[in-house]
Amino acid sequence: MAERVTLKIFDIVGGPVWVSTDDGQKIFDKITAAFKAGRSVNLSFANQQNLITAFLNAAIGQLYGGQYDEAFLKERLAFSDISEDDRAMLERAIENAKRYFANRPAYDHAWKEVVDEDEE
Repeated sequence: MAERVTLKIFDIVGGPVWVSTDDGQKIFDKITAAFKAGRSVNLSFANQQNLITAFLNAAIGQLYGGQYDEAFLKERLAFSDISEDDRAMLERAIENAKRYFANRPAYDHAWKEVVDEDEE
């Protein structure tokens, strides 16, 4: 079993408000660095006051982009200190990421069509 490291989002982001994709990217980078070092990750949501899906998409969702398979992530990534509501939001973000990455070209094409329509 891989050594487990606890990453405290509050400490990495520098506060209780977790809404920016830039901050989410910091979390993603810490998680992937731990995985590359052969460690498992416990991601602590302690002291969170404001959380949105854009942050979760950047922090967690992109882990499902193909570099890691779902079995690896289930074994190596755990979450703690998370409320029931926030866990539901996290699970939705993960499910949406899996759907997106399973059919990325179609999603990107649909998004491009919407953007192109808005520009007309």
